[in-house]
Amino acid sequence: SHSNGDVKNVIKQNENVSTKEIANSTSSASEVKVVCKEAEAEALAFLAERGNALGTPLTLSERRMILKEAGLLQKSGLKIDKTLTQSEWQKLVSRQNFTNQERLTLNDFIAKSHDGAIGQTLLLYAARCGAAFFAVTGAHIAGESGMHVFGSTMVGCITALGGRTINDLLLGNTPVSWVKNPSFLILAGVSSLVGFYAWPLAEEAFLKEGLEGKDDGREGSQRQYFQGGIDDNNGFTNAYDTDKGPSVIRYTFESIALGTLAVVGAQQGIVRSLHPLVSASLGVTIAFGGVFRDLLCRRDLSLGAATGCQSYGIASFSGAAVYVALRELHVWNCAGSTSKLLHGGIPIGFRIFCGFGTAVAIRTVAWMNKPDGLFLTMEESAVANKRKLDNLGKEWR
Repeated sequence: SHSNGDVKNVIKQNENVSTKEIANSTSSASEVKVVCKEAEAEALAFLAERGNALGTPLTLSERRMILKEAGLLQKSGLKIDKTLTQSEWQKLVSRQNFTNQERLTLNDFIAKSHDGAIGQTLLLYAARCGAAFFAVTGAHIAGESGMHVFGSTMVGCITALGGRTINDLLLGNTPVSWVKNPSFLILAGVSSLVGFYAWPLAEEAFLKEGLEGKDDGREGSQRQYFQGGIDDNNGFTNAYDTDKGPSVIRYTFESIALGTLAVVGAQQGIVRSLHPLVSASLGVTIAFGGVFRDLLCRRDLSLGAATGCQSYGIASFSGAAVYVALRELHVWNCAGSTSKLLHGGIPIGFRIFCGFGTAVAIRTVAWMNKPDGLFLTMEESAVANKRKLDNLGKEWR
């Protein structure tokens, strides 16, 4: 057995050892903390130098975000006792570029999957025809407004290419399509000349045939094909009276063009992996060439005019939305190793037809309901809502 003095000496020695270990541990932690802070300061200085050299000054929070993205920074400071070197910075930049390139590669394959289908090929040809139709009708409307051939051709080209230009700029696709491929501009220019010179001649010949056959009742139908809606005085409107609405042929051309371009606009968003709502909205913005035409010719805006058929925006958005919805259903159906509902998914030709058909169907309904629009104006809605509230109040009394 040990004496009490020996036990006290052992305890005192153990206490001294523990105190030294704690002191050494505290000293080591302090040294690590200092090293981390120095490494953090060097990394922040390095990023500040790179930002200034590239003409992109960075704030402290932005530089800390970069360190966190590089895996060096935690809430308590740097994770490791080394700074952000040039090689590590290059690795971070390469990783970011790889992610972007990877996304672009996937988008390219989505676009290639469209290109291999017959329906997509037909859509591309139809889109060119749609642009030509827009150019023809745009130039003809400009001519009716009193513009000469150069002004009408400009309006026709803007009508055909304006919406696609907006979409290209929104998506960062520069140079825009008709700059990279001038055949679109040539097509629009030639079609505009057709609308300015050939349309009036065809109209005159067609109406002449109708006048010769007026005894059998064909005069009215011949006039309405080219000259627009019904007039209260003599049964038909003047072709130069833009307040009476479009002719049957012009309206048909615009409807075909609108249906094709709505699907093309939606595809522009899909191949870039954009949100479905954004993709559907691109089907509306691609039809803005018609809005520019109406502004230049001082007409009611087709996208939301209070008179005539308010179907431009409704039809283009609905057609694009149907196409996007079918695309989302197709992706969900084919997301796994096997199809969930339909073997092979929904064919792209069917999706294109449904989107195009929806836009044309809405335009048809709008034509049948003219001169009333598909929706009430704000004043008409206010009157209708007030009437409903009054009726509801009477019922509660």
